[in-house]
Amino acid sequence: MGFNSMDPPVYKAAASGDLRFLKEVRDGDRSVDILFQKTPKNNNVLHIAAQFKQIQFFEEFPNQIQSPLFWATNTKGDTPMHIAARVGCVKLIEFLIDHARKSQTNAADVETGPADAEAHNELLRMANSERDTALHVAVRCGHHDVVILLMDADPELCCYTNNANESPLFLAVCKGFPKIGSCILDKSPASLSFEGVKGVTALHAAVTRNSTCKDIVKMMVTKNPEIIKEVDELGWTPLHYAAFRGNVSAIRSLIKRDSSVAYILDNCGMSALHVAAYGGRIEVMKELIQLRPDTCDLLNHKGQTADL
Repeated sequence: MGFNSMDPPVYKAAASGDLRFLKEVRDGDRSVDILFQKTPKNNNVLHIAAQFKQIQFFEEFPNQIQSPLFWATNTKGDTPMHIAARVGCVKLIEFLIDHARKSQTNAADVETGPADAEAHNELLRMANSERDTALHVAVRCGHHDVVILLMDADPELCCYTNNANESPLFLAVCKGFPKIGSCILDKSPASLSFEGVKGVTALHAAVTRNSTCKDIVKMMVTKNPEIIKEVDELGWTPLHYAAFRGNVSAIRSLIKRDSSVAYILDNCGMSALHVAAYGGRIEVMKELIQLRPDTCDLLNHKGQTADL
């Protein structure tokens, strides 16, 4: 049974950024050999160089075999850009983005024209086996500077979800990175994705964080007011979540933006006021009743109001 392996000198050269080794490659006849050498995880030399943040290794890599290796994938479907995003190497991300742009420009110059140029745009959007883009990876690892670079290069990246249905914005909120979440919201197009697991959106997740995501909640409802009425698999709106967690500030922001959300019942007929009562959230109950007094008349599936 055959298996992939990489010669130790090749691995060490990539990991250490040995430019003398690259010069020997360019001057000799070893380019093809390096092109096909991979580790058991299918990492090529550029995956290894990215892991160890060897930016000069990328810059000096032989042009004739450069581009295919840039976008080759390992067993997890990761490209060198995924690896660079994971380790938070800003300079390498800048270099790879510039490479993608140059590829796009070059493609536009050939006979096939703009269609190929558009195809090269997809280099930044390549997804691994989990359907994570480099932006997903950077967000999950908390690399704010990398997120800025990727969003500036391609704002549409925030519209993609992975296999778990997680958008980059959802990940930023769930991982507790409000600064990254704000960056995505600020730089995103109107079509950005709020999606998350089991119908839980980024707004659902944000209102469960009473203090760290206060500003993000306001940004979200301004960006997409309709997200306020989105429900998860339980039929819970973000208002239900805010009521359950006792987030009075979020209660105010949501109801002032769209008061109709106070009347939405979950799969068991429970309003946000019912949820607050069930959880003993007295301050939330007072706030809800002050803002929408007639929610006291709402009945759940058992015919109960919130005070019964």
